[in-house]
Amino acid sequence: WGVGFVNELDYEREAEATTAFSVAMKERGLGSVTAPEVMYDFSSKRVLTTRWVDGVRLDASKTNDVPRLCGVALNAYLTMLLDTGTLHCDPHPGNLLRTQDGKLCILDFGMCLDVPQDLQLSLLEFIANLQAENYERVPEDLVKLGFVPPEKLGELRASGMTFGIAQMLRLAGEGGGPKGAMEALVAENKAKYKAEDGSDLPTKERQRRFREDYMKEMAKDAMARENGNNMKVEEGGGSTAVDLTKKIESIQQQNSNVFAIPDYFVYMSRAFATLEGIGLSVDSRYTILKECFPYLAKRLLSDDSPRARGALKTLLYGNGDELNLSKLKDVTEGLESYTTSTTSVESSQGISAEGKNMAGEQIASVILSKEKNYVQSILLREAAVALDAVARNAVSSSAIVAPLRRLQLPPPPPGPLAPLFAPVTLPLEIAKAILELQEIDAIDAKRLENVNVLTDLASKAVNREGRGSEEGSNGDGRIMNISGDREAIESLLRQTSLHRDNIARVGLRFGGEIVNAQIERLKKRGNKDAGGHEISELAERLAKDGASRLELVADALERVDQSYSR
Repeated sequence: WGVGFVNELDYEREAEATTAFSVAMKERGLGSVTAPEVMYDFSSKRVLTTRWVDGVRLDASKTNDVPRLCGVALNAYLTMLLDTGTLHCDPHPGNLLRTQDGKLCILDFGMCLDVPQDLQLSLLEFIANLQAENYERVPEDLVKLGFVPPEKLGELRASGMTFGIAQMLRLAGEGGGPKGAMEALVAENKAKYKAEDGSDLPTKERQRRFREDYMKEMAKDAMARENGNNMKVEEGGGSTAVDLTKKIESIQQQNSNVFAIPDYFVYMSRAFATLEGIGLSVDSRYTILKECFPYLAKRLLSDDSPRARGALKTLLYGNGDELNLSKLKDVTEGLESYTTSTTSVESSQGISAEGKNMAGEQIASVILSKEKNYVQSILLREAAVALDAVARNAVSSSAIVAPLRRLQLPPPPPGPLAPLFAPVTLPLEIAKAILELQEIDAIDAKRLENVNVLTDLASKAVNREGRGSEEGSNGDGRIMNISGDREAIESLLRQTSLHRDNIARVGLRFGGEIVNAQIERLKKRGNKDAGGHEISELAERLAKDGASRLELVADALERVDQSYSR
C-alpha cells in the first residue's frame, strides 16, 4: 500500500501509464475507450497536464447508452487484467466519463497494479469454468488464484466450502445484484419444495427445507450457517460484486486457516463493483458475470496457448467428449458483441457494420489459418463428424436401402454346398454388414441437430451478414442491408481471396478429419468393450480392417500437410 501511495504521486509514471493505456486500447481495436492525452511539454515529475476532456460522469449521464458504456468499460478492464497486465486501480465513478462523442474516458492512472501472466491465465480459466458452470474445478482455481495455499486443497474439499462458493457464484450470474440473486433463489426453491398436493409451501417451511438441504451439502462450511437464516427476497441491494466481496471476506474470517484474500482481488472487485453499480442504476437486471462473456469469447478465440486451449475446451465440452455447439454459437456471438461494442462508437450504436465485419474477419482468419490452431481443429473435426453423420443418415433412410435392411438371409447351406451359394449369399452378407456399420446412434442424432449451428457459424466466417453494397437508412440512422445475398457472395469471394493460399491446406486438414472420423467410428463399432453396438462377426471384421486401412490414408494426408511447412 505504501509503495502504491508513493507511486501515485509520481506524475511521470502516471503520464506513462495513461499514454500506454490509450496505445494498448487502440492496438487492440478498442476505439470506444480512451484516456486523456498527456501534454508532455507541460508535465514533470510533480505536475501532470492533460488535454481537457469534455464529458459527464458516467453515473450522472442521462443518455440511454450508459449500459453500453458499462460494457465498454468492463471490456477495457478485462483487457487490462487479462491481456496488458496493467490494471487501473482507482475506478470510482468520478474517473469514468462519457465524452461528448459517446466514448468512455478513464481518468487517473496514478495507481496501477501489475498482473503477472500466470495469474492472467488462472483468471481466464476461472471465468471459463464459471461460464461452463463447471464448479467442481473451483477448488483448483482458488489455489491458482492465491486464495488457498496448495497444501490446503484437501482441507478445502473436505470442508464443503466449495459447494457454498459455487452456489454463490451461480446465483450471482442471474443478474440484478444481490436482490436479483435472492429472487432467483426463492423462485428455484418454490419450484423445488412443494406440499403433497402440489401447492406452494409456507415461506418458513420452504426456508427450513432449504436450510436442511443446504447444510447437508455444506457439511462443516460456516457459510451455510450464516446464510441459512437470510433467505428473504427483500434483503440485498446494490452490487453483486460488493455482495460477493463481503461474502468472500466472511469466508476468510471464518476459515482463516484455509482461505485468504490476495491483494489484487481488492482492486479487481472494486472495479467490478463500480461498473456494476452504474449498470444497475439504469438496468435492474444488469449482470456483471454475463457481461464478461464477450471478452472471454474474444480472448479464447484468439489465444492459442495451451492454458487458453484448456479454458476453451472446458467452455465448449464441459466434462464430456461431445462439443456443445450452442456454447460455440454463444462464443462466436460473444466475439461479435465484443467487436461491435468496442471497435467504434458508430459500431456500438448500430450505425456502422465495422465491428460486425471485424468479427467475421477474425473468425475467418482463425478458421482459414495456414498454421494449425485449436479452434480450427475443433471446427474441422466437428464438421467432419457431422458430415459423416449426415451422409450415413442419408444412406440409412434411403428408400433403396430399406428393402435390403429388411431382407432375411437364407440359412447357411450345408458345408459342401457353401462354395456354390457363396456368389449369391456373400454379397448380401457384405451389404448388410456394411449397413450395420452405418447405423445412426444417439451421438449421431445429437450431431445431426448440431449441423444447423455449424452452418450458422460458417456463415459468420464468410461475413454473411455484411453491410451490403447498397445501403439505406431505416429512419433512425441505422444502416439496413438491401442486397444481402449479393453481399454474402462478395464477402465469400473476398475472404477466399484473402486466404486463398491457405484454403488448400485447410481443405487437406478437413479431408484428414473426415478420414479420422471414419477411423474413430469404425474402431468403436468394431470394439464391443468400448461401447460399440452388437454387430455381426463379418461387420466386426470389416470395421477393424477398414480402420486399419484408413489409418494409412490419414498418415499420408498428415505427411502432405507437414510438407507444406518445410
